[in-house]
Amino acid sequence: MNYDKYLDDLNYEDADTVLGSVMSAAGFPKIDNIEDACDVIYLLNNDHDRKIIEKEQPMFYNTLEHRLVNKQDVINIINQLNANKK
Repeated sequence: MNYDKYLDDLNYEDADTVLGSVMSAAGFPKIDNIEDACDVIYLLNNDHDRKIIEKEQPMFYNTLEHRLVNKQDVINIINQLNANKK
């Protein structure tokens, strides 16, 4: 599958929504430092992360940088998925 088709979606959808589409199409592979936001709340004991997640209600969370996923995260994941399929 060519995941590049999702890059255009970043122009009119937020990064979390686009990442949800990408991850669904890819079968929800394990991506380093990108986690399901609900898992972050229940598995990690970090009030900063919990407050951001409870306020924003994202699907995914960048656990390395302790923030919501952004466009660059999505671009990196798309590049990684495209490279892995070759």
